[in-house]
Amino acid sequence: MEPVKGGSLVHVPKDIQTKLLNLDGSLSIASWAIRFAASLKNIRVVLSGMSNLEQLNDNISYMKKFKPLTQEENDFLIKLGDQIRTSIAIPCTACNYCTPGCPKHICIPEYFSLFNKRKQNLSKGKSSEYDDLKNEHGKPYDCIECGQCERVCPQKLPIISNLKKVADEFE
Repeated sequence: MEPVKGGSLVHVPKDIQTKLLNLDGSLSIASWAIRFAASLKNIRVVLSGMSNLEQLNDNISYMKKFKPLTQEENDFLIKLGDQIRTSIAIPCTACNYCTPGCPKHICIPEYFSLFNKRKQNLSKGKSSEYDDLKNEHGKPYDCIECGQCERVCPQKLPIISNLKKVADEFE
């Protein structure tokens, strides 16, 4: 379940996208994550969330006549996975389980996404996106540390301390 990790394995740094496209330009970025999961021993079903018909058609295209990863492809993806993990400061999948019960209405995944972009050098300077979020939702420094978000986070993230990092970075 969640082979594309809430979409975070599709929106990877450009150098990783390039490496995957060089390996096989006919395959989507998502297909590598799903094929990796489906190639694991004793896996019979891979559940992939899809948001639109294009994603459904993409999944069907490479799963219809499933071809497991070669050992070389598997090893390559393991190395890329290590590279992705080290480039993501806060490994939030944007499932949004944390947001409905937040008494301060903080849009936690969106703030974490902006923070990750900043840490991956995908954004610099003053952030209008951050300002827009602050104007429409609770601010990271408004967190009252009730812990509701951390209790429901499937990734078991230290959300409270990460919100402090976001506030420190952008304020």
